[in-house]
Order: sequence, then structure tokens, then C-alpha cells
Amino acid sequence: MLMNLLEHWLTPNISLTDFNDRAIVLRYALHLSARMALVAWVMIVFLHLLFHALGLLPYSVWQGIVIGTVMGVPLTLVLGVLATTVVGRSITALADARLEYLRQSRTDMLSGLPNRRAFTEELTADERGVLLLLDIDRFKQINDRYGHLAGDDVIVAVAHELARLAGDHHLVARIGGEEFAVLFRDMAMQDARLAADRARCAIEARVIFAGGQTIRVSVSGGLAMIATGRDYAAAYSAADRALYLAKGSGRNRIVDEGELAALATANPPATEPSAQAG
Repeated sequence: MLMNLLEHWLTPNISLTDFNDRAIVLRYALHLSARMALVAWVMIVFLHLLFHALGLLPYSVWQGIVIGTVMGVPLTLVLGVLATTVVGRSITALADARLEYLRQSRTDMLSGLPNRRAFTEELTADERGVLLLLDIDRFKQINDRYGHLAGDDVIVAVAHELARLAGDHHLVARIGGEEFAVLFRDMAMQDARLAADRARCAIEARVIFAGGQTIRVSVSGGLAMIATGRDYAAAYSAADRALYLAKGSGRNRIVDEGELAALATANPPATEPSAQAG
């Protein structure tokens, strides 16, 4: 019980992520060491009183308390600050490593965009907007003709263009292979359609230099609404169907979920087994 009380009193409330700030570490060290010094002073007084009562003290109890206070308390304070600072800095390094690990686990290392995990975790339960799934057209042919390093350059170029167009408010991620996702937050379908088409045109107009070659690519996309009462899985499925239809009806175009029935009738994508075919 006593140890629990001391532990609770000595240790201030602080989380692991707070240790990535050296100023917080120093304040923590001073706070903890001051309390340790107070505990040391109480023990000095108690032991002097005890030894005096047992007749084991060769000098007066007050002299002993004064000497113990003058020598013991500052020594405890200094040693406590040094020890806590060393430990705190070690924890700082651990916290920094943890934060870097979390960042890397949520980042696509090729494009620098958030990955699928980060994208889905970022979505809130009351998210509103439009989901865009975007796929690079004929990406396998790019790899076959120019090589996989050139294909990587294409992915990076498309990622940069999407990140630039999306800005800070909207969410962009590379969710696998040559496929990207954009969440247009708080945007109506008509506005999202215009934004998606601007992205498509910007990517089509961009000249990509890779391996001594100049490459131009196009993208196809599918749009679906995300709203209260409709979960991400349902919106993703609808956007994926729209993307599949965009691929099957000529590529280099954006299709929203409202067009699915009409376009599917006019252009059945019999030659496209999946959107991933390119």
C-alpha cells in the first residue's frame, strides 16, 4: 500500500509521446527529483528521531536533521535530476523511434502518400464527401515496355499530381499497385466530378521523364458518395464498379455511380475482366 501511494505521488501523469519533447523531459526530471528530495528529507527526519529515541545518536537530533538536510536533500535532488534526465532521454529516443515506425507503417514508401491502412483509419464515422478510386491505364504495358523502374517513376509522378490537386483538406492515398484513392471531403458529387476530371486532365498532360524516356499516361476513375448511414465498404464497392466501367468504356475517363446503369447498358465491359487489368 505504501509503495503504491509513493509511486502514485512521485510519478506525474505523462504519456510516452510526451517524451519526444526535451523540455517536457527536463520538467519531468525536476518535478520527480523535487518530490524524491522531499521523501529523502522525511526519511532523514524519521531516522534521526528513531536513532535518538534508541540512544544511538552521538549528537543532538536537531544537529543531525540540519546536517542531513543540508547534505542529503541537495544530493538527492542533483542525482535525481541527472538519473531521470538520462532515463528520459532514452525514453525520448524510444518515443521518436515508435513515432517513426508508426509513420512508416502508414506511409507508402514509393509514392510518399498514406497507404491503404492509413486511408481507412483516417475516415471518421460521420465522414461526408465523395470517394474517388483512380487507376493508371495500361500500367502493365508501361512496365513491359519501359521497365519497372520507369513504372515506379510513373506512380510517383501521378502521386505528386494527386497530392498537389487534393491539397490539405482532402485525403489522398496509394491503396495498392497502380491504384489510388481520394476522399473529397464535404463535397457534392458534381463538384467532386469536376475535381476528379481536373486531376485526370492534369495527369494526362504531364510529361514524365523516366529512364531517358518521356512517358505520358492516362487514368480512369470511379466516384461514389460517402455519407451518414453508408459505410466505407459500400462506397468503395460502388466506386470500384464505376472504375471498372470507366475502364471498360474506353479508359481515360471518370464515371460516377449515378452513371452505372446507363453506361453499363451502352458499353458492356466484356473485354475487361477487372479494373486491375489496366
